[in-house]
Amino acid sequence: MQDQLDALGTVRYEFFDGVHGRNEPDHYLFQKYCARRRAAVKGKSNPLKLSQLGCFASHYLLWERCIDDDAPIIVLEDDAVVLPCFADFYARAAALAGKHGFIWLNDSTKPTRQKDLILEQEGPFTLKKRMGVHTGAVGYLLTPSSARALLQYCSVWVYPVDDSMARFYDHKVESIVVQPPCVAHNDTFESTINEVVAKPRRSMADRLARESANLKDAVKRSLHNTRFYVGLKRREPARRLYQ
Repeated sequence: MQDQLDALGTVRYEFFDGVHGRNEPDHYLFQKYCARRRAAVKGKSNPLKLSQLGCFASHYLLWERCIDDDAPIIVLEDDAVVLPCFADFYARAAALAGKHGFIWLNDSTKPTRQKDLILEQEGPFTLKKRMGVHTGAVGYLLTPSSARALLQYCSVWVYPVDDSMARFYDHKVESIVVQPPCVAHNDTFESTINEVVAKPRRSMADRLARESANLKDAVKRSLHNTRFYVGLKRREPARRLYQ
């Protein structure tokens, strides 16, 4: 990461020590995890692992830092590949933060077929509202107001951190993506924190709980997106919106 960022020449950055879940199993933030609520939506056979809790805590502490500093920040995980257009985005980040409280800098690690909603063009970048699911928190821009909303929503932990951040229909922090992406996930980077565990077979009860929760999420996401689209269409009726 240091080599990548130093090569850009103009990027101010600092390293932040993450939380290693397996080495710190009693970390105070892990008390926010609710196994009962997790089981209700994902089944008893799919709890969050210590590595996922450590990742969540690491991001959570940076959200607090964003508020303490009262300034927008860009968060990059340590397995991020900084793409050539990152420097251009960085130069425009302050202006974009004045209009969007949260921007994903990476493509979803699990692409969706659902089209995104075009919001604006900023130089070579297209800003879009993500209408579907986004996975992977490799890199993102965050403002203090959005950090407060995420912290309030994440007073109880049920989902992995990237899934929690992507639940815009619950916490109302819109899921905005930038195209082309500025960072990518390094698939060859060997993680030192992920736990390799065998996936247990899900019981029928677990599968029903998961499908029921997914259906409820799909309904809430669709209703939220419809309201967003109608509001945008009223403001700019002539613009081509989907891509």
